[in-house]
Amino acid sequence: MLNPSKIKKTVKKKKIKSNLSEKQKLEKKLQVKLHKNLLDTFRYMGFEYTRTEGKHVSFGGQKSDFDNIFLFENLIIICEETISIDHDHLRKKYDFFERVVENKEEFIKWFKEIAPEKFEKFGTYSISRYLIFPMYATIDTIEEEKRNLYNKFKYLDNKILIYFKKTAESIKYSARNEFYKYLDLDFKKIGNISSCNKDYIHSAVIFPEDVTGLPSGVSLVSLVMTAKELIDCSYVFRKESWDEDSGFYYQRLIDKSKIQKIRKYLVDKQRTFIDSIIVSLPKDATFFIKDSEGIKIKNIDIKEVNSIESNTCIEIPYKVNSIGIIDGQHRVFGHHEGPENKEEKVISNLRNKRHLLVTGLFYQKGKFKEQDKRKLESELFLAINSEQKRVSPALLNYINSLQDPLSAIGIAMSVITKMNGRTPFLNQFIISEIGEQKIGIRTPSIVKYGIQGLVEIDNEKDSLFKYWDEKDKLLLITDSNSEAINDLRKKYITFCADSISQFFYAVKSTHNEYWVYDKPCKLLTVTSIVAFMKSYEFSIGLFKGIKDIEFYSKKLKNMNFNFKMEPFPYVSSQWNKLSEEINKCWD
Repeated sequence: MLNPSKIKKTVKKKKIKSNLSEKQKLEKKLQVKLHKNLLDTFRYMGFEYTRTEGKHVSFGGQKSDFDNIFLFENLIIICEETISIDHDHLRKKYDFFERVVENKEEFIKWFKEIAPEKFEKFGTYSISRYLIFPMYATIDTIEEEKRNLYNKFKYLDNKILIYFKKTAESIKYSARNEFYKYLDLDFKKIGNISSCNKDYIHSAVIFPEDVTGLPSGVSLVSLVMTAKELIDCSYVFRKESWDEDSGFYYQRLIDKSKIQKIRKYLVDKQRTFIDSIIVSLPKDATFFIKDSEGIKIKNIDIKEVNSIESNTCIEIPYKVNSIGIIDGQHRVFGHHEGPENKEEKVISNLRNKRHLLVTGLFYQKGKFKEQDKRKLESELFLAINSEQKRVSPALLNYINSLQDPLSAIGIAMSVITKMNGRTPFLNQFIISEIGEQKIGIRTPSIVKYGIQGLVEIDNEKDSLFKYWDEKDKLLLITDSNSEAINDLRKKYITFCADSISQFFYAVKSTHNEYWVYDKPCKLLTVTSIVAFMKSYEFSIGLFKGIKDIEFYSKKLKNMNFNFKMEPFPYVSSQWNKLSEEINKCWD
């Protein structure tokens, strides 16, 4: 008989279930999603990922850890990810990342020790050649004033991250070129100095102005370029881009399914497309005459070309994000660089050898402002695509609004985007079509019926423009071609966003119990927001100007209105009736 004391007891331990609250479950889900989106984005672009979370280390006397480190050649991205916007957390990470950059040699030595296999995949670089980019990834947008305060961070909010993820998912490694623009990099800083791309692209037949039908000051250039040259040097004005000055952007997000079809065509046929890619050429392109042997004879001014010349050549600097694709982005990026496989083996040869037909617009110096260029280009894009029914009605409306950036709709769309980056509406408007935001305030009716009337550039009407204290503001009415217009437009947009946000800050402070996304509560609905904007516009005329937050708070306290009453008396588009109710508080 066995001694009971010698019998090994195996007691199964019960797993303790963690009882997470609904809020904690949601936060965990958001954190997992953010992390996956980050990893997918950088993986698609060909970066190597090193998990460093929890590995605390000191640099410059400050101790912390890195959530993620991404490496490509000599580029190092140190990235913090968070689902909450905590000012103290942001400050501490900013201070730590600053110490890292200041102690670059010590950091790189530490990084090489913990991840030597990552460095082995790329070339050998001197310490001075490595570039470190601190990055802060969040679900929501960080307030503008905080981003300005901690301005050495590159911020990746959900909209920007999803944009890069979708782009990189479609065109893989070639998405790095736009990411370089986001990092403010050119080719000369990436990789070894000796491995930098060539300096120029040479090609062209130039058409004189009088045979093109284009506006005076725009020359048409017909040329051929390899797909690699176009991919390396091009950019696309996509409406959902990361660039904050998106008011002049008009194209669609790249379509992954179209890219896949084009790559299949390239593999099957192994030939180029015969229809031309339409582009905007860089302002630093130059022109010269060549002899019969192709040797440069002399530089010329584009204005000197008075016939269709076969011996006139264009010289385009080989620079990242310098050639704007107006139409044909899918045909170009179908040649993108991707992971090594049978498809990539075929396309890599085509990318470097086959030439694409290109029609380029060259703007003579001093003739066109940026917004005028985008207006002409968006008209061309619309003319090419609208008849083919490939452009969504929403995008067509957006492009039409671009035709006059100083129109009420053009200003209003920029204002609501800016309001979404500050309190009290921080991240509460659904601005982007590509984001994953499900809960929020939809904006089309707010822009059309609420903001447009408030921001209209009209010095006779009691709108924000009339009471904007800017000495040169009338240039927006009298001289839309002035060099100062773009800066004035931006100033006015900021003024409008600040003024409307301050008014709604008073609304929130006096009716804070209703400032929630709650089905019975109707304050954060389109009807109520438009009504408050109409009442705000009414008050500007009533009091002959804009007042401060304290004034509006004092008045709005008089409005004893229940935004949770059932049934709510003001539904759908009854904002005029509700604004009349709000107007009573101005007595």
